Amino acid sequence: MSGSESDLYTRFLCKSQNYFEFGMGGSTVLAAGLVKDRIWSVDSDIAWLEKTREAIGQSLARVNLIHVDIGPTGAWGRPVGKGHEDKFAAYSKAIRQRDMREVDFCLVDGRFRVACFLTALAWLDKGAVLAVHDYRARPQYHVVEKFARPIAEAGNICMFVRRASTSRMAINRMAERYRKDPN
Repeated sequence: MSGSESDLYTRFLCKSQNYFEFGMGGSTVLAAGLVKDRIWSVDSDIAWLEKTREAIGQSLARVNLIHVDIGPTGAWGRPVGKGHEDKFAAYSKAIRQRDMREVDFCLVDGRFRVACFLTALAWLDKGAVLAVHDYRARPQYHVVEKFARPIAEAGNICMFVRRASTSRMAINRMAERYRKDPN
């Protein structure tokens, strides 16, 4: 993240009680020092998860690092090869755990970004804030604005809340269309 992106992200992170992220790394390490209660972080690359675990160190008691097996992965946890598409949906659905309903801030910065964003948007309370990194540079993500309203942005990170008139059922239907898109 650039300086302005990191500043905005940190502002929201400091207010967070319970935090979830798709894609781990530096953001996870920062969250471990700032989030008040619990943290969940999902990644498709087990080696990257272990590096993140080492970087977090003593703060691990509050941090749940979750590996989601989507089959073989290459750079940035991107799936490689064919024949594992049936595993892809598990990544975006990782937030669908009972205790994760309490999440008030969610960063989408990993694989399957549209599916992850929409799944989280439908699952979490309507006051939850969702952030997408690399948002402005990737117009294919802008479909989320049908269901979510931007509330802040800096550089390439954008913060959203769910639109009041949006139904969870409609969001979930759209999420299903993106479950196998690793972008």
